[in-house]
Amino acid sequence: QASKAKENGSDSFMHSMEPQLEQQMETTQSLVDSYVAIVNKTVWDLMVGLMPKTTMRLMINDTKEFIFSELLANLSSCGDQSTLMEELAQ
Repeated sequence: QASKAKENGSDSFMHSMEPQLEQQMETTQSLVDSYVAIVNKTVWDLMVGLMPKTTMRLMINDTKEFIFSELLANLSSCGDQSTLMEELAQ
């Protein structure tokens, strides 16, 4: 009987704590949802915003490197540079 009374006492305590626990759970769930939304937005911004910029930067840097190393070397070695700027008669 003592254990029954103890169980009833703990049940009433848990019952009185239930609204508070429920509110804490809702608050925690709301905070977790907000955190997940922020993480998802950050990842999306990085993937959509940063990847195209990074790709363009790599393409531009590769093109600049090609122009300064390969193209200028080929143009310099082709002979008379004064003829490079002449217009063709059409």
